[in-house]
Amino acid sequence: MLKIKRLLYLVACIFYQNHLSSDLVDNGILTQDLQSNNSCLVYEPYLGIVEDIESLDIKSDRFEITDDEALILNGNIILDFPEGILKADKARIDRKNGLVSFKKEGNLFLKDYFFNAKEGSFNKNNRSIELYFGQAFLNDRNIVLTFDELKGNLENKILLKQVSMTSCADPKAGWQFLAESIELNDVTKRGAAKKVKINVLDKTILRLPYVPFATLSERMTGFLEPSLSYSSDGLDFMIPYFKVISDKSDITLATRNISERGLGFEGNFRRLHGEINNLSNIDFIYFNEDKEFKEIYPNQPNKRWAFNLKDSYGKNNKFWVDINWAKASDSLVLRDIPGDITSIGNQRAQNLKQNVSLNGKVGDLRIKVEHQGFQTLNPILTNGYKKLPSLEFKYFKNFKNFTLYEKLNFSYFKADKIHGFYGYQNQNNKFIYAINNPIEGLRIYSDLKISNQTYFNGINISSSLGLKSINYDLDDGIQSNSISTPNFKLDISTLFFKKNKMDLHILKPRFVYGYVGYKNQEMNPIFDTNKLSMMNQLFNNERFSGMDRIGDQNFYTLSMEYKKRNMSMDKISLSISKKFYLKDRDIWLDDMHMDMNPVNMMQMSMNMEQVNMMQMPMDEGPLMIMGKWMPNMKTMVMAYTSYLQEHEKVPMAGITIKNNFENGTMGYAKRYSRMAGDFMSILDYSEFYADLKINNNLSLIAKFKRDDESNSKIDSIFGLGYENCCFVFRVTTSDKNLSNYLPMLETDSYMYLNDAWDNIIRIENKSRINFQFEFKGLNSSFKKIGRLMDNSIFNY
Repeated sequence: MLKIKRLLYLVACIFYQNHLSSDLVDNGILTQDLQSNNSCLVYEPYLGIVEDIESLDIKSDRFEITDDEALILNGNIILDFPEGILKADKARIDRKNGLVSFKKEGNLFLKDYFFNAKEGSFNKNNRSIELYFGQAFLNDRNIVLTFDELKGNLENKILLKQVSMTSCADPKAGWQFLAESIELNDVTKRGAAKKVKINVLDKTILRLPYVPFATLSERMTGFLEPSLSYSSDGLDFMIPYFKVISDKSDITLATRNISERGLGFEGNFRRLHGEINNLSNIDFIYFNEDKEFKEIYPNQPNKRWAFNLKDSYGKNNKFWVDINWAKASDSLVLRDIPGDITSIGNQRAQNLKQNVSLNGKVGDLRIKVEHQGFQTLNPILTNGYKKLPSLEFKYFKNFKNFTLYEKLNFSYFKADKIHGFYGYQNQNNKFIYAINNPIEGLRIYSDLKISNQTYFNGINISSSLGLKSINYDLDDGIQSNSISTPNFKLDISTLFFKKNKMDLHILKPRFVYGYVGYKNQEMNPIFDTNKLSMMNQLFNNERFSGMDRIGDQNFYTLSMEYKKRNMSMDKISLSISKKFYLKDRDIWLDDMHMDMNPVNMMQMSMNMEQVNMMQMPMDEGPLMIMGKWMPNMKTMVMAYTSYLQEHEKVPMAGITIKNNFENGTMGYAKRYSRMAGDFMSILDYSEFYADLKINNNLSLIAKFKRDDESNSKIDSIFGLGYENCCFVFRVTTSDKNLSNYLPMLETDSYMYLNDAWDNIIRIENKSRINFQFEFKGLNSSFKKIGRLMDNSIFNY
């Protein structure tokens, strides 16, 4: 009995590609899918009724048995076997040798595969096959293959000659590969085409001597679609190769050539490991010689590289290690050579993190040992301080309605050189360009707190009482002031409800009182501290981030919040809050809040508006208003603002509008701050984006970001994509204004960063055109559109 099931299954495994003959559609073997872009062709074969593996149902107009016991079949032959059917007009079955041969065309139907040939044979014993002038269809990849000759062994290798393949119903309107030969390996599930012509829209666009590929749609080794871009650096061409190392690890390697810079490589390695499948991710970029960089900086090494390692080991509820470590050859490499398949940092990134932490949890105690550092991506700034190391203990313990919390942090700060920063400036609020041999040493920070949560007669009452301490042991005998100061906070709120049909109206009045004692801290250094925004100080006892300053205050905050809910969705929300100070604050990070001498007043008179804004009223903060409106599930409007009555100014404001359509999404955002960054500059940015599907084939993406203060463009992106059932093509243009750092200046050219910033930074326009294409069924899609929306103000 012929064991055709196994034999034909092996035939089915030989290829994932093919070339369409209209006969397959005309004969009803395949049908066109006119509704979807996922595939052009639909294969729904009738596989007969035989289920027993030992059974075989034979139909033929004429039967003949020869003297050597061969079975000759003629006319309308149908062989029905488990999970398949063979149709032919003439066939010969040699039972002794296990050979089946046919002429006058034969069709082989399997669940996921179809084969057709003018004539051919296969051997059930040694699994050899030989077909001439035929076609094949792989349902998994939706690819049609046409060949003149197919020879080989189904369990080893198959060689096809004069082959064409496509996934398009009409190759002239899509893509088509023409190859002199293709070798398929059923063991490795790999294929290789030789002397290949790539046709797109019936035009030959590329000739390649060799193209390897995978024969399954599963996660397998193979080339991803190439990337083609053009910018001020010339043509940028990349060919990525994806290698499956194991079921839990893979690597992507890409050869990349940039005309004005040279040949380089990009790569990404991923690995799942451990009991909970922690992800290890490594990105890297390497250019052995950057021609343009060498021309501008002849005295600098011209090898340019960058890498980023992110990993985690262990379980988060016991013992675990977190790694986030990145490094670059120089501070400009990611600006000059942005990653195409990597995510080390974008062109506007200011630093790379170099952090490693060991974490443990024993009962209510958490322990962390950490190294924290940065590499600057701004050539006029230093890397700043590093924590070498930091040891932190956190203890939580609940006692009914009470919680005991203790945080104890030991951090040693070290730096060869630093630049001035907010809190580390001179009396004129200028930042030193470079500070050699800065203050170093150990800081010990303690935060002890007991908190209580009570609900009484519809009133929520939260309170906390604590003690914060800072101690320093600075190198070289530098003096410091060890301090301890108490703090107290009381937070009272209640809710009023009113139901009107399907709407629920909620009103939440809130009162917060806070107190933090004053201790003189002028002698103490600043390692990692900055001020919190006014929004974050509203209900907070904290005035600074970091652990170098304990900001004194005695305040109360009044707040009223209204919400309208419908079907568990907040349709409208509005909150109005204001903070009042019962006593002047004495701890600051900048000198503009201090008593200014006549010299300082004269030097600041050129920017009196900024001085007035920074010298905010000591008895109250700005009025803060935040609101949100969702008229439906697809539309959202959020806004916030603040108002200083004494100055009649708006210190900060923002609005975000998002709308989801059936065919995409659009949005607009604006952010305004009268004093932003260390230099207290005005920030006034706006952004519009759209991601739309115009029709079933055409899509559009766009993003435009502007600096409204200077009436200049920050960056813009516009892209069009075309997709049908067998072909994807995208063209994207990006235009960015980036900082260009003039190379002729030495480190000590300026005394202050403020002056250096104005004199060595110019705005440089970087334009880029990206081309992406995908032949469906041939390669794996590599999505990069989302990365174009990075650094959006919608995220802030």
